[in-house]
Amino acid sequence: MLPFFLYFVASLITGFHVCMLLALSAHGAPSNPLELVSLLGSLCLLIAAYVSLFKPYAAARLALIACLAIWSFYGPAVAKSIRPKLVVQSSVLEPR
Repeated sequence: MLPFFLYFVASLITGFHVCMLLALSAHGAPSNPLELVSLLGSLCLLIAAYVSLFKPYAAARLALIACLAIWSFYGPAVAKSIRPKLVVQSSVLEPR
């Protein structure tokens, strides 16, 4: 029963977030094709939640594929937000 709740909650949260990002594109914000892949991954994770009640091993495989699809959108976004914090910028005016 625990995998059902984990898959279900994760699919709802990521699906809602990506839907809101896609809704912003209706107002002129640029959209990313990976958002659609992530939304499909959220749908597959929701299906995996249902399947986990009957066939846990098949649901685990489906959930793995769904999570990889979801992270195809979130992974580059996390990397882009972390990269500036890892790079040390030096300035000519900065004393050593």
